[in-house]
Amino acid sequence: MRLADLDLIIPVVTLLLGLGLGLGLELVARRCRPGSLGRELLRRARLSLTTSLVVGGLGWWLFDLLGRIGWPLPRSGQEVRDLALTVGLMWTLLRCKSSLVSRIAGDPRWLPARSRPNRAFVLDLLDKLISAVVVLLGSLELLRQFGVAPALLLTASGIGAAALGLGAKTLLENLLGGVMLYVNRPFTVGDTIALPDRSLRGTVRAIGLHSTELITAERQPLFIPNALFAQHAIVNTSRPPLRRLELGLTLRPAQPSDLGRVIEALEALLGRQGEVLAEPAPQVRLVDYRGAGAELRLEAWCRNDPVVLDALRHRLLLELGPLLEGLGARLTPE
Repeated sequence: MRLADLDLIIPVVTLLLGLGLGLGLELVARRCRPGSLGRELLRRARLSLTTSLVVGGLGWWLFDLLGRIGWPLPRSGQEVRDLALTVGLMWTLLRCKSSLVSRIAGDPRWLPARSRPNRAFVLDLLDKLISAVVVLLGSLELLRQFGVAPALLLTASGIGAAALGLGAKTLLENLLGGVMLYVNRPFTVGDTIALPDRSLRGTVRAIGLHSTELITAERQPLFIPNALFAQHAIVNTSRPPLRRLELGLTLRPAQPSDLGRVIEALEALLGRQGEVLAEPAPQVRLVDYRGAGAELRLEAWCRNDPVVLDALRHRLLLELGPLLEGLGARLTPE
């Protein structure tokens, strides 16, 4: 058999091996119970393992072939094969990780004793930990294959100091801020938070190692660097069991002496609302009395449910007009 024939056999065998691996994984997956985690993981791994095997084998063959005909190549065929297999293994682990986390998130039998925010926190932390370990170990292996000693990188404090001097200080601050968010847990995915000092507010959609994504009231994504959470106060409006409802009014009573009667009627209106708690007691405060009229503030407490709070506010605003009209008072522009 001629050398050229052997050169053609290698890619053919590589493709057959890739095809056999893909079919073998599919056959094993079909023997698993339908809908099981094992079947899903095998099918997720099939594409990445088959692709990495074919790419590694063809790369090995191609680089060896080019090297024999005199092309100057930076890598040998075996090195290209090892690189492709390492990247393929990292790809496979990350694909399986996504399926595992999604399965845990969608199955209430996993972590049954934890509340929904705690489940979201654990799953997010698990996702990032697995990704970090896979990327770190895979990167160290790739560096070793490129001839770089990983120990040299891990102990090169001079390189780290130079990186800080070149502008990595902010990046490290955000990374450390992300780690502290996972350790201290001032909020979790789904909480509504605010940074009063920066006039920022929204619902937490994702917590990353560099930044946290919020969804604002206008349904716009807002990305906040994690370092800000270590520098500014955070108000988590989802944590307290109660929430205060405030309404500001400026009105002109028919007579100044009628103001007390108006305040009593407004307090009775708050007391009739089923969502308003008796303790702390609802109240109507006279904030100021100007030429334009009396400035009042209605305050009431209800359970911490944004839907209930919005419905209560809407109903109060609808009932205020007829009530004030019956008392001879009218609202004025502030």
